[in-house]
Formats: sequence, C-alpha cells, structure tokens
Amino acid sequence: MAMNIRFVCGALKRFTPLHSSNWVSKKNKGFFCKMSTESPSLTHTITLPNKHNEPVHIVAAPGVSNSDFWCAVESSLFKQWLHNLQTENGILADGTMTLRQVRIQGVDMFGKRIGFLKFKADIFDKETGKMIPGIVFARGPAVAVLILLESEGETYAVLTEQARVPVGRNILELPAGMLDDDKGDFVGTAVREVEEETGLKLNVEDMVDLTAFLDSTTGCRVFPSGVCF
Repeated sequence: MAMNIRFVCGALKRFTPLHSSNWVSKKNKGFFCKMSTESPSLTHTITLPNKHNEPVHIVAAPGVSNSDFWCAVESSLFKQWLHNLQTENGILADGTMTLRQVRIQGVDMFGKRIGFLKFKADIFDKETGKMIPGIVFARGPAVAVLILLESEGETYAVLTEQARVPVGRNILELPAGMLDDDKGDFVGTAVREVEEETGLKLNVEDMVDLTAFLDSTTGCRVFPSGVCF
C-alpha cells in the first residue's frame, strides 16, 4: 500500500500548470486536468547495520521495469555487494565513506535468475565530499578449470575457443561457466562445463580446488580483473 501511495503522489506532482495550452477541458463541469504519461520513478530506501543515520536511496534508471527493479534489490548479487561494503576490509568499514544512492541501470535475466546486474553507487568521502568511482557490473558465481596434460615430457593446458561479442573476437580461454545459483556445486559445474566444451569426461574425485590455496582473508574466492588482448 505504501508503494501505491508513493506512486500517486509522484503522479500528482506532474500535473501541468493551469495556464498550459496542453490542458483539456470537460464542458459544463469546470474540470481541468492533464496527467503525465511518464511513469513514476521506482525508489526504495534502506539503512545499513550500524549506519541508521545514513539512509541509502535505491532508484531505477529510465527503462528499468518494476519487476526487474525489485528482482535486483532482492537478489543475492546485490545483497552480497552490500555485505562486502561492511566487512572488515569493506569500503564503509572505517566510517570515512558513506553510501548515499544506488541507481539500478540494467538487469539481464538468465531464466528465473539474474545473470548480470549493472548499477551505479554514489559513495562519498566524508572528509573531502568527493565521490569515488562507483560503476558496478555484477555477475553470479562462476568456475574455471585448468586442465594440464603431460605428453612426451611436455605439459599442455587445454583451452577452448569462444566467440566473445564484447571484444569482437574469438578468444582462447579456460573452460568455464556460471553456476545456476549462488549456492551451486562448484565442482559439479566444473566437470559439466569441461565435458560440454571439450568432450573430456572428468571424475569429481580427481578435481583439485585451487581456491583452497588462497589466503583465508580473500574468502577463498578469486576476483578476476581486466586483461589485455
């Protein structure tokens, strides 16, 4: 009900002034009114733990549907990002930065789940008042597999050739794929992706989790950065 009231209030603010030539009249009734054809903005406000005096406004960019907006707000991708901000090494952990607004810009659905989520976060340095760059492209968890083959004293890595539209080229890369959800089976997904992309059948028991060798402060996860082609 609160959302409906907000929508009505937003629409009322868009009435055209009485002197406008766009107003239409209803004869003998003395009634003049013109409703805006624009849909009201989608907004939502949250407060982060221990930051009750710093409300965060979440808004939808033009073109983002109601369903996509709420899918994004309630997604594990977005909630995990908010959580990361507040962890021991998080941007907001020491209190020098503040998150004021998040603008949801794009949502790509993979069936019933979010595959990619793009949003812009307005995070400011409290001392200087300057905003730090905050364009976020979030995606679900994925797994890549390094397969090493020994032959006649030489070691070879198995790569697959994939057509990658964003770079406009065919790219050689490790067999990889996204999980069906954030609680998916990493090893099972790895075995399945290898078979789908290379035809090789691997045993789950033979797989070695390389993230287990990472320092525990990383959460045993790898965050890939940009690469040069």
